[in-house]
Amino acid sequence: MGNEKKNYHIRDLIIDDEYGTISNEATVEEVAKKMKELDVPDLVILEKGSDKVLGVVADFDIVQNIVADGLDPKTTKATAAMYTIEPVTLNTKVEDAFSKMQELHVNVVPVIEKKKLIGVVTLQDCWGFIPDETVDEVGLIPVPDPKTAEFWFAGLAAILALILGMVFPLAGITGFYKGDFLGNPISYYLFEAHSSDYRTAYMNMNGAMWVITVICSFLVIFSSIFGVFALLYVSYSDSKTIKTAPVLRYIIPALPIVFLVFEWIFIKIALNVSSIGTNVKIDALGLIMTIFAILFYLGAIFRDYAFRQTGGIPASTTQVNN
Repeated sequence: MGNEKKNYHIRDLIIDDEYGTISNEATVEEVAKKMKELDVPDLVILEKGSDKVLGVVADFDIVQNIVADGLDPKTTKATAAMYTIEPVTLNTKVEDAFSKMQELHVNVVPVIEKKKLIGVVTLQDCWGFIPDETVDEVGLIPVPDPKTAEFWFAGLAAILALILGMVFPLAGITGFYKGDFLGNPISYYLFEAHSSDYRTAYMNMNGAMWVITVICSFLVIFSSIFGVFALLYVSYSDSKTIKTAPVLRYIIPALPIVFLVFEWIFIKIALNVSSIGTNVKIDALGLIMTIFAILFYLGAIFRDYAFRQTGGIPASTTQVNN
């Protein structure tokens, strides 16, 4: 087969022909009750007295377009909450149906035959039938399924970065700087300075720079947590060929790196302008852990360069054809 791409059509999918429908004259309250009765998150809206498909209403749309806007679900029609998407037919290409749903950020598209509703398909139904057009040739390590490998690599790297860059200095396992205070050795961590018989929060130290350091410490924590979730979400989306915004892909995951660097800088400045620490030097173990954390974040962000396709046929195509 070489690198040939096969076009799959909706008729190749398992179409859900027991999906719920409701009239356009129904109220939002009636829609919600029917969703609960059928235990489904979406209903196809049909024109009253005919089989014409008008749109789809989802539970999220009810929350966003009706409840959030303060409309009365008892009197508001279902059409006020629905989204309009052109139905597909059995001859529609799967990738075209997939693109329709992606563009509208919805999960369901109705399927019609001879202008009559015969069921629906979802994004999840289409995923396995969207073969890659080209082999992934970018990366260092050859693997059968680069996207799956990149997902696990990004997840592991992100978690390790979170532990080394945030958890360790927060728990007092690794610090940033070491110094002396009244003859006692002291180490500076996120929020606090520790020694054998001395411990103080940064807020108790004099100077605006200690306040800035505390703020930066909070930013290290929040950016690390959000950065890990962003990396996991984006790498999972890549494995399912779902597009994600650049802010999720690059900016949010890069923020922990920025604030970790600022944390080192701000503590150093605070120590230089105060009389708390003397003979201050870098905590070597803490610096090594920070460097590793930054490298893990960078590895997770640029995971596309870690793995490449081994064979001539993309893994997703092979799975579908089998």
